[in-house]
Amino acid sequence: MHDMRESPGSLVRIVLLCVLALVAVGYALLGPRPSTSGPDDRIVLNYWEKWTGTEAAAMQRVVDAFNASQDRIHVNYLTMSSIDEKAMLSIAGGAPPDVLGLWSFNLPFYAQADAILPLHLPGIVAETYAPAVRPLLFDGDRQLAGVNTCSSVAVYVNLDHLDRAGLDWRNGGPPRTLEQFDAMIPRLSVVQDGSVDRAGFLHMDPGWWHWCWPGYFGGKLYDVETDTATIDSPENIEAFTWFQRGQRRYGRDALRRFQSAPTDNPSPYRNFLTGRLSMTIQGPWMARVIAESAPELNWAAWPLPGPVGSPEAPAGPIECDILVVPRGAPHPDEAMEFIAFTQRQDMVELVSSLHAKPSPLMEVSESFRREHPNHSIAAHEAILHSPNGFGTPPLAGWPELNAALTAGVDRIWNGDEDVATVLAEVQDEVEVQLQRSQTRRERRNQRRFGGGP
Repeated sequence: MHDMRESPGSLVRIVLLCVLALVAVGYALLGPRPSTSGPDDRIVLNYWEKWTGTEAAAMQRVVDAFNASQDRIHVNYLTMSSIDEKAMLSIAGGAPPDVLGLWSFNLPFYAQADAILPLHLPGIVAETYAPAVRPLLFDGDRQLAGVNTCSSVAVYVNLDHLDRAGLDWRNGGPPRTLEQFDAMIPRLSVVQDGSVDRAGFLHMDPGWWHWCWPGYFGGKLYDVETDTATIDSPENIEAFTWFQRGQRRYGRDALRRFQSAPTDNPSPYRNFLTGRLSMTIQGPWMARVIAESAPELNWAAWPLPGPVGSPEAPAGPIECDILVVPRGAPHPDEAMEFIAFTQRQDMVELVSSLHAKPSPLMEVSESFRREHPNHSIAAHEAILHSPNGFGTPPLAGWPELNAALTAGVDRIWNGDEDVATVLAEVQDEVEVQLQRSQTRRERRNQRRFGGGP
């Protein structure tokens, strides 16, 4: 006979769902109230964005330009923290804003939950965007998001260190192969009596893109066509074996002492900025950080050369800030009109330049490149235009997968465990996650992002 009693885990989930439902209702009643009229009785769009400080100010200029360009619509621009959580609560509570600024890794979840509307932007097609950007905005032929800004990850190099190590980068140019890149690391490193005074390169500094290494080897973490995990593929084992060698080059204990050394600079960029690290992977905003914190630094940025890719078509991870229209938005047509305005080349280049990021569009003006605050912006742009650029897996359950992978990567980096064994265990865990996700989709009659049911 079927046991109708709920397991403790099921009871916890029910309680959490009830709490979320109550919070959503409360948010709808007590959260930010949408305006209904603006200057000259214009339609008011409420636009929620996650940025603060200079990044928020850059987008304010685009909002101001739109408001001045016509007399029918006024965009009310609000910035906030924890926007993805607040957005889902507002949608569930029936009081969403008109426009939401999210991250590209949020898109599969929102799409699968049917929480956003497909966009209809006149004159804008997939080919409007750089090739590697398109999968982060589209689900098949449906555009679900506009792009705000986009970044790619490249290797930032201390050129003075290269000169002192006798590495002829001026005539030879950046390394063209992973073997050439690896050969630079010991020549840049300074190790004395088992103590690392300077590291040539550290895979886990800053440690923000631990998921990216398989992409350089032609691997991926998830197959969207078959809805299967590919964590323990041969390409991924090769990638994380190379990753682990980066720790063994110096030794686990020596690296722990290096990373825990006292410093007056708490910044996550401190090792590179202070000369303790010769090469680091970073996004294009690093140019702004250097200009503000270490303007004397002589630097350049290059794509990391992997087994997959070439100098002409480099591999590298990319991420986008995106704009979506929530389901239930009070003014969806006007919201799409605003998003279409933000996709104009002049507007995209304005905010991208102020963020020190490359343009995500296929067409890029020479003045944008010439006047850009990052003098190595071509390296980042090349990754966006490459068939070997890649984003996070297009998976609604990416946070779960990422948590499992993070634990595995930590074991690979900080321990002496066999890479294949660790990845096989992560594979098993993620397969269970995917099966649970499929069961939930079937129960809720949801369509899987990027594929079938």
